Amino acid sequence: MFRQKIFRTELSNGITVLTDWMPHAYSANVGVWIPRGSRHETKEINGLAHFYEHLVFKGTEKRSAFEIAHTIEDRGGNLEAYTTRQETGFYAQVMREDVPLAVDVIADMLMNPTFDSKEMEKERKVIIEEVHSYDDIAEECAGDLFNALHYKGCGLSLPIAGTAKTVKGLLKSGMLEYERQVLEDLPLTVCASGAVDHEKLVELVEKNFEKKKSAKHPFVNLYRANAGQKEKSKEELSQSNLFWGTSFDASEGSVEFLRALGLFNVAFGADMGSRLFQKIREERGLAYSVYSMTDVYTDVFGWGISLATAPQKMDLALSLAQKELEKFLKNGFEKGELERTKMNVVGGLRIGADNAEKRLMRLADQELHLGKIFTMAETEKQVLAFDEERLMELLRNAFEHAPFATAIVKPK
Repeated sequence: MFRQKIFRTELSNGITVLTDWMPHAYSANVGVWIPRGSRHETKEINGLAHFYEHLVFKGTEKRSAFEIAHTIEDRGGNLEAYTTRQETGFYAQVMREDVPLAVDVIADMLMNPTFDSKEMEKERKVIIEEVHSYDDIAEECAGDLFNALHYKGCGLSLPIAGTAKTVKGLLKSGMLEYERQVLEDLPLTVCASGAVDHEKLVELVEKNFEKKKSAKHPFVNLYRANAGQKEKSKEELSQSNLFWGTSFDASEGSVEFLRALGLFNVAFGADMGSRLFQKIREERGLAYSVYSMTDVYTDVFGWGISLATAPQKMDLALSLAQKELEKFLKNGFEKGELERTKMNVVGGLRIGADNAEKRLMRLADQELHLGKIFTMAETEKQVLAFDEERLMELLRNAFEHAPFATAIVKPK
């Protein structure tokens, strides 16, 4: 059983500090998360959060872009950032003695960005190329097409990086407003894992984030879900790419359903031993890439399957996937399947426990998406305690009225 110590401190200026202590570690991971992503944007400023993520690397009041990169890397560390539909995160992997340096660099980026106009124009070109690179990946296009259809009418429908058109229209004034929100409106989450002393980390956060004065309630997250089908044609494709899925309201009692959905997803399509992989690839040879996945937001859980196959075989592949889902919901788990699935989840949890970066992300994801931290021992207990009758009751109730959407990107 896991022996895990998680410490939590909430500061008066809206910063929450969470630490997952790993006494055997030589290194540490530390990061800061902002609860703002593409879902909090309008169509006119779509891509702003992602642009902001790029720009804070381009210089602060005391560091150039070169110095930001080398300050961590010259010590053997690594500085990363990412934007999702739900949040923006910045984190560093460093030696245990360099935790103060990592906090200083990330805080400097978020508290003192300069948003130099020349750097902004150069980075605008870089991001437009990034957007074009996503356009060249049919699997990415199918996922974005699904979100645009299924979540039409709310921010989850928008692509994370925006479009070439919206990126061209983003202004410095938007970056300054984002900075104001970070300093005055949005709560920040500081997470650390590995060889990190919690009390010392709190002191470092108080010192380096002194410009952070307050925090109000974060953005109100409201989602809409729609059924339907949408297709898009692209040049130079030989396969059709599909994303077919749905979503579920993350209401009271949602953690229990999330565990059930996770177990179902593993059995249905997450791995090579899953039903979907065996049916579509192993038995029929219809696709090389085929899998199912879940998305977790603060107010909604998404689920869907992704596959790529020859255009003339797409209808058959989708039909087989749909029938496999119907069979699962009707008959439940096969003999021994639920226990194998439980051990798959528990085994992945235990193996990941040795990885400080995975523990960092787990800490941040739970705080930002669930609003509550579950230790790995608590999660394992919840997973192992599930009986099939309760699990299938949750799944059948959820899927019964779920609106399914289909997105296909096919050769022109």
